[in-house]
This record gives sequence, structure tokens and C-alpha cells, in this order.
Amino acid sequence: MHTEPSPEHAWLKQLVGEWTFESESVMGPDQPPTKFAGVEKAQMLGDLWLLCEGRCEMPGGGMMESRMTVGFDPRKKRFVGTWIGTPMAYMFVYEGELSADGR
Repeated sequence: MHTEPSPEHAWLKQLVGEWTFESESVMGPDQPPTKFAGVEKAQMLGDLWLLCEGRCEMPGGGMMESRMTVGFDPRKKRFVGTWIGTPMAYMFVYEGELSADGR
């Protein structure tokens, strides 16, 4: 079985690189916002899949690592992916689409 890359697969290539991020989250109703930052490294696996490796220092201490996959399923006509991280035993499975402006 061979899948020819679609324009949606080509769209994923713009995400390749090493990215930094900053985030803010509220850990509870009476807690002040907590800020944290990290790095995400994204690379293509062939022409069809984007693979990402993330690392960040978690609020309260401890390093978190994550792995993410993103692809495009031509049968569903939707982007598909997974996300896992070291602090939890749950795998997020998701699908989605680009907005009207191509984002």
C-alpha cells in the first residue's frame, strides 16, 4: 500500500523545526496562574507524518516529556493524531480540520 502525499500532508511540513513555547495554567480555583516554558522538536516521517518530541519543566518541579503524531487521513478527510506525556497514563487521540483561512 502506497499513499501519495496530498496538499494537507504538504501543509504539515511548515511545522518542522525546533519551537519554544510558554504557557500559563490555573491549577485550582484559589490558585494563582502558573507559568512554564519548554521546547518542541518536530520532524517529518516520510511525507505523510509529523512526529514531535516535547520537553518542559512542570509547575511544582519535574521534567515532562511528550510525543505527538500528526497526519492526514484521506478517507476521513481529516487530520489525525495522538499525544502522550510522562505525567499521565492516558493517550489523547484526536482529529480535526483546518479553519477556513487555512490554519
